[in-house]
Amino acid sequence: MSTIEDMRMLNTFQRYGIKVVRGEGVYVWDDKGKKYLDFMQGFGVGILGHKNQAVIQAIYDQLNSLDICHGSLYNDARERFLEEFFKIAPKSLSKAFLSNSGAESVELALKLARKYTGKKGFISFTGAYHGKTFGALSVTYSEKYKEGFGPLLEPVRFLKYGDVEAINSADFNDIAGVIVEPIQGEAGIIIPPDDFLPTLREVTEKKGVLLIIDEIQSGMGRTGKWWAHQHWNIEPDIMTAGKGIGGGIPMGVTAVKEEIASVIKVGEHSSTMGGNPIASAAGAATIKEVRKLIDDIPTKGEMFVKGLKNIQSKAVKDVRGKGLMIALDLRFRFKDVLFAQLNNGLISLYSGLTVLRYLPPYIISYKDINDAIAIIEKSLMEIDSKRFV
Repeated sequence: MSTIEDMRMLNTFQRYGIKVVRGEGVYVWDDKGKKYLDFMQGFGVGILGHKNQAVIQAIYDQLNSLDICHGSLYNDARERFLEEFFKIAPKSLSKAFLSNSGAESVELALKLARKYTGKKGFISFTGAYHGKTFGALSVTYSEKYKEGFGPLLEPVRFLKYGDVEAINSADFNDIAGVIVEPIQGEAGIIIPPDDFLPTLREVTEKKGVLLIIDEIQSGMGRTGKWWAHQHWNIEPDIMTAGKGIGGGIPMGVTAVKEEIASVIKVGEHSSTMGGNPIASAAGAATIKEVRKLIDDIPTKGEMFVKGLKNIQSKAVKDVRGKGLMIALDLRFRFKDVLFAQLNNGLISLYSGLTVLRYLPPYIISYKDINDAIAIIEKSLMEIDSKRFV
């Protein structure tokens, strides 16, 4: 497929070769009229699916009231979002900065950690993904994203994700903060051992190091709790959020403890569009809508995982997930199965070389889950018939 996008946009995305022109609920349609179950949802952004009426109404009402309002002026839509956000935020956090993306929320988290502690270094983890802006890229693990862009933020050390002993033996002397995903998304839905995050919290507190928890993909109800780290009963010093928090409108949030927030002074950080009224209205509506759906997410996720595990395919190496954050790990590169699914009417994500990733919207019905499982099974059987004869 050759389009104006191919001609005019930088070549930065792996393209699926279809042009999506319409969406509703769990479905999208391409320009040929073909219908797809959308379990990509903008790489996890569409937590309420397409055209959620409550979010649309909130945006419409806000557009008819005020569409632009810089942070130097007070705004009622921004206040309403903050009221809703701090109803669901971790109790340890009481201040927030509003931006336009998850990567921006990480950038501020790193700045705050340096200023608050007076130290320069960071610890991240193998498999970590925190974004592609300079600071976020510095604490992202994969070298393929970094090649040709150095020098990046230094010093950054990477410990083995999930390894408690690596935490206990690490040198924290020059470390301002540790940044971690409670469940790694881009690495392939990697869920750590149950003692990993509690140990990390205990050690960072003892060493006077800030714990930054990245909830950009795993937060906002994705795993059946508002924030994935709550499965392990810990509290962060700083939390980053993004993706679905704006209901499809670009939005990022950096939430921090009061004493950490106090180190930033007027003019030291800002965002022209951050916290704009439209995003704020959409975000407040999104939180209210997720509140209606969150209790059913664990059951839906368990049904999806069980269905995938019941597929009798030689291609499947592993199935794992928590809530509606699910991975199908294959014995070979994902490409053939990804495009077989696409041909059969299902859009999904991928991770690394072998993982298909599913981030469906929370509104999915049990029928939608069964339909997706049937498509995945059909696609795997097609590949099995070619690879395993």
